Amino acid sequence: MPTTPAKKRIRRETIAAILGQDPEARPDLEARMLGRIRELPSYRAAGVVLLYIKAFPEEIDVGPLLADALAAGKRVACPRVDRGAWDLTLHEIRDPEVDLRPGTLGIPEPRPDAAPLDPGDIDWALAPGVAFDPTGNRVGRGAGHYDRLLPKLRPGVEVWALAFDRQVVATLPAEPHDFPITGIATPTRLIECDREGPGGQSASSHETAGGSA
Repeated sequence: MPTTPAKKRIRRETIAAILGQDPEARPDLEARMLGRIRELPSYRAAGVVLLYIKAFPEEIDVGPLLADALAAGKRVACPRVDRGAWDLTLHEIRDPEVDLRPGTLGIPEPRPDAAPLDPGDIDWALAPGVAFDPTGNRVGRGAGHYDRLLPKLRPGVEVWALAFDRQVVATLPAEPHDFPITGIATPTRLIECDREGPGGQSASSHETAGGSA
């Protein structure tokens, strides 16, 4: 999927900013983000949640949220890259120690024989990303995997993201294939995006400092 020069620059600069943070501060910042997600009514009510597995140093560790979801009796789906179809397939994770295996480049992913789940089964989703804006635009890694997956979810399913504050910028370039997210949890705020469609048209946002510190 083509990537604009502006997105490439944003991706490069944002990753450098994340990796330039104090590594000793990261665990507390990530715990604050995850605490905000745990308090979302949509997450708490969801029976089947889609979570990603940390694959790169700049990404936020979702492992504690995965453990929380399983402990709460939720079903957890994680994506596996189908490299032949250049797409994501979803598989249920019942025990991360058993159901996750190192894939390409050692990145953890569900075993090929892990129980499959359909995107239509998902009640709530967490999407990865490099940069976000308050209207729900998202810049990922450029492969377009989530822009193809997320439209397959049922209408009305909330899609959230975790981000350090420096990952949220005033505005991002958007293309017709970009799928908007519902909201963003950062260490200091919860951004609820309200928009009519991709590209930033008719969009607004509501921010609150509520959530776990």
